[in-house]
Amino acid sequence: MMLRISLLSGATALALLVISPLSAASAGQRNSAPTYQNAAGNAFGLGGSAGALSANANAIDQSNLRLGAKPPSRQSNSAYTVSTALSTALSVGGTADAASLNTNLVNQGNAGFGGKKGPVVQLNSAPTVQTAVGTAVSIGGDASAAAINTNGLSQGNLH
Repeated sequence: MMLRISLLSGATALALLVISPLSAASAGQRNSAPTYQNAAGNAFGLGGSAGALSANANAIDQSNLRLGAKPPSRQSNSAYTVSTALSTALSVGGTADAASLNTNLVNQGNAGFGGKKGPVVQLNSAPTVQTAVGTAVSIGGDASAAAINTNGLSQGNLH
C-alpha cells in the first residue's frame, strides 16, 4: 500500500486544516497525529566491514468528509505512534550487518454523504508502539541481524 499525495491536494488539505476550524461546517471535528520516532545506527570495523541501518517511516492520513446539509456533531481521529529502531554492528576482520526498520501506516476516515441526518459521534484511535533492535557481532566471520516492525491500520466510518 503506497500513499501518494500531490502538491495540489497537499495544499488543499493544509487549507482545509486552517479554514475548517473557522467554519460552522466543522463543528466537533478534531484530527491529531503525534508521532515520535528515533533511529540510531552504529558500525565498527577493524580490518573488515561493518554496516548498520536504522529507519523509521510513518504515513498518516486522517480525513473527515461530509457532503450533507448538516455537519457531524463529533468526530475525532488520533494516531499516537512511537517508533524506535536501534542497530549495532561490530566486526574485527569480518563482515557484520545489522538492520532495524519501523513502518507505520494509518488511514482513518469518516465520511458522511447524507442530508439532514441525526448527530453522529465517531472516534478513531490508533496508538502504536514499535521497537526494533538489531545487533551483529563478528570476529573473523560473517554476522547478520535484522529486526523489522510493520503496522498497517485502516479505520473508516461511513454513514
